[in-house]
Amino acid sequence: MLPQRNGLPAQAAEIPYASLSLRMGGMQGLAVMGAQVGGHSYWPLADGMMLALHGGGLYATSGLEQDLMATHYPDSILPWQLETPARFQLVRHWRNAEGELERGVAQGTLECAEAEPTRLPLGERLLQRCVQHLQWQHGPSQRSKLWRDPHDFTLWAVDERPWPGAPRIHWQVARHWWE
Repeated sequence: MLPQRNGLPAQAAEIPYASLSLRMGGMQGLAVMGAQVGGHSYWPLADGMMLALHGGGLYATSGLEQDLMATHYPDSILPWQLETPARFQLVRHWRNAEGELERGVAQGTLECAEAEPTRLPLGERLLQRCVQHLQWQHGPSQRSKLWRDPHDFTLWAVDERPWPGAPRIHWQVARHWWE
C-alpha cells in the first residue's frame, strides 16, 4: 500500500501495474496487486495486511482487528454479474474483535440504475451505480454501493461493510487487471 502523495490520480498514473484506491480500516492509499490466481486477486498492504478479491468483489481481508475470512455465494453466480433486479444468498465467515470466528448468512438483492459518468482515479467511466441490500439471518439489514460496467458487469468500485459492525471498505479501480 502506497500512502497518498502528490494526489492519488498522479500517483496512480505513474504506476503501470494493476492498482486500487483503497480505504480499509484506518488505512488509505494506493494498493498494487501482488498476485492473481484464477478469479482471485491479492493486494498486499502495509504491516502484513492483505485484501483479497474474487471476481472483482470482496472475498477476504487479513491483518485488521476484525478480518473477513471468506465470502461464498451458494448459487455460484456473483450477484453483480446478474441482470438486475437480482436476488442472491451470501455466506461470510469473519473473526470478530474478540478473536472469535463467526458465520453469517444473508439474503440479498441488487438493483442497478442507468449508467452515468463516474469519477475514478484515472478519469471518468460510464458505470451503473448499484445498491446491494443484505438481510442477515441473525442481525440487521445493511446496504452497500457497487459501481459496475453496464456491458460486461465488471466491478469498478465498492463501498461496503462486509457484515454488521464490520470496518468499512471502500475501493475504486485505478488501473484494471482484466482484459
